[in-house]
Amino acid sequence: MRDLTHYTILAEVFRYPAPLKPDYPGELRRITGEIISDPDPAVEEYISHTTRKTIEEQQEYYISTFDVQALCYLDIGYVLYGEDYNRGVFLSHIKQEQENAGNDCGNELPDHLPNILTLLPMLSETSLAEEMIVSLMIPAIRKMIESFHSDGNVYKGMLRVLLKIMELEFPDSQFEEFDFSTQQKAEQFTCLPQWRDIR
Repeated sequence: MRDLTHYTILAEVFRYPAPLKPDYPGELRRITGEIISDPDPAVEEYISHTTRKTIEEQQEYYISTFDVQALCYLDIGYVLYGEDYNRGVFLSHIKQEQENAGNDCGNELPDHLPNILTLLPMLSETSLAEEMIVSLMIPAIRKMIESFHSDGNVYKGMLRVLLKIMELEFPDSQFEEFDFSTQQKAEQFTCLPQWRDIR
């Protein structure tokens, strides 16, 4: 099984702010530095954001980015499908995968970005993780980045870092990305039979 534990560390970036462990900035620098050859300034901007601002300030910033009049939505099913019926089907499948893996989603939906990131290293099949990253996560994160109107938001920078890492993860993958223009849905989920039911 491929080691995808770096996604558990990256997931913390996109959770509702709470005090981070003292060694977290070092861990974040380490895993991003190991995967991305050139240090990304967005990582240092995020670390500065979390170390110089109070938790209350960080929470307000997070809410203004993702919750109240959100610049960006963190629920992957909504990013991919909007209010389409397939979002419910997608949520049902992701919920099943979360339960099978024993991943605690807390109060958030199973397709919430941090919950999917923590799910990836827990999946029993590397091929399913690869398909989720290539077919679903990469196009969804690109769309999330496009929803920001300026470059000043630290979360936009970290979404770009996450996208870089995912694009480097399986460079020779044969899986196809979700196509927003044609809304192809059924053909892209082939690892498990139940995913083929998405129409």
